[in-house]
Amino acid sequence: MKNKLQLNWKKVLIFLFCSGGLIILTGSFWMSLGFMLLLFAIDGVLANWEQRRKTKKFFEELKKSQEEKDDADHVHD
Repeated sequence: MKNKLQLNWKKVLIFLFCSGGLIILTGSFWMSLGFMLLLFAIDGVLANWEQRRKTKKFFEELKKSQEEKDDADHVHD
C-alpha cells in the first residue's frame, strides 16, 4: 500500500525545534503542541493556496494558447 501522506521532513524538524524551544521558554507541553498544530495548519493552507494559484495559471496559459491556435486556424480558412 502506497503512503499517501507526503511530509516535508525539514519542515517537521523546524516545527519540532520551535515547539521544543517553546517548551523550554514556557514550560508548557500543551502550548508547544498547540503551536505545532497551528504551524501545520498554516502550512497546509499556504500549500493549498499555492497549488490553486499554479493550477489557475496553468489553465489560463492553456486557454490562451488554445485561443491563439483557434485564431490562427480562422485566419487560414
